[in-house]
Amino acid sequence: MSEKMHAALFYGKPEDMRIEKVDIPAMEGGDILLKIRASGICGSDARSYFKGIEERYKIPVIFGHELTAEVFKVGSSVHGYSPGERIVVAPIYGCGQCEFCVSGKEHLCDDVVVFGCTFDGANAEYMRIPAKGVERGALVKIGDSVSDYAGTMIEPLSCCLHGQRQLGIQPGDSVVIFGSGPIGLSHLLVSKTLGAGKISIIDLVDGRLREAESFGADITINAEKVDWEKQVFEYFGQSGVDVVITAAPSIGAIENGYKIVKKGGKLLIFGGLPHGHIWNMDPNVVHYREVTIFGSIDSTIDDFRRAAAIAPTLDLERFVTHKFLLGDANKGMQVMKEREGLKVILDLTA
Repeated sequence: MSEKMHAALFYGKPEDMRIEKVDIPAMEGGDILLKIRASGICGSDARSYFKGIEERYKIPVIFGHELTAEVFKVGSSVHGYSPGERIVVAPIYGCGQCEFCVSGKEHLCDDVVVFGCTFDGANAEYMRIPAKGVERGALVKIGDSVSDYAGTMIEPLSCCLHGQRQLGIQPGDSVVIFGSGPIGLSHLLVSKTLGAGKISIIDLVDGRLREAESFGADITINAEKVDWEKQVFEYFGQSGVDVVITAAPSIGAIENGYKIVKKGGKLLIFGGLPHGHIWNMDPNVVHYREVTIFGSIDSTIDDFRRAAAIAPTLDLERFVTHKFLLGDANKGMQVMKEREGLKVILDLTA
């Protein structure tokens, strides 16, 4: 094994990502070293790339938390994993001892480890999984029914599953999703898997709405071209919809979703917003109509493992519309900026 590897290091300032040769991570007895096969570019990666990173990021950092890999080397004290096994990785794990971890909310741990953020991720030829990550169960084996490309979609799918498990969607529930990017379409697939009835996608881009139709949306609405609110009530009924999910980083999506949720309905704020945004809401809507508002961030290892379990039943590879080599990682970021296609990945098998 070479002592060096190629990696895409981000130095914190906008668009300052460099392909460099760095040391392959050194291992300890409880660690596992992965050979990366494919790494997805998340919207949060692109946001950090173009706007700069938050304080919690290590500098420089190797992005990449949506990955498919194979076990390359196993530490001397590790059991249950062998070189050559294909795996996906839950990118977040907690300390295991705080009140959040012991209650199953390790993604909210104050000492959480986040691959591609507080710890180097998968935009490199190799990636080290520390002993605690191995112990916490962050590595999940996958079979041949999940391709390398499809495997990169398990993490975003797990985040959507995490949010919707809070909602407790019931068979036949009506659902409106704001946003038809990879996250909005993942929410569409999860809603269907959980038994939702009619599902609508609202967006501003016709191309992505056509994708939503191909993914099985019952009705798609371009909010810039039609009276979207009127169409929602005509399609779902004047009482509104059971569940609204905002899968777009938009205050407008939250405010509009608030308008169409029915009495006793649920609103999930999923798409993150830049810091400083304020939502002016009427609390009486919550009070008198008994609307419940949920927030959702990331996913737990349990969510991730459940997402991996259902991945073979979903055609996740269809999300991948753009593929780049590691050396062209900056080009992949530009495609993300232009919102071309759906999922952009780095293929490290070439």
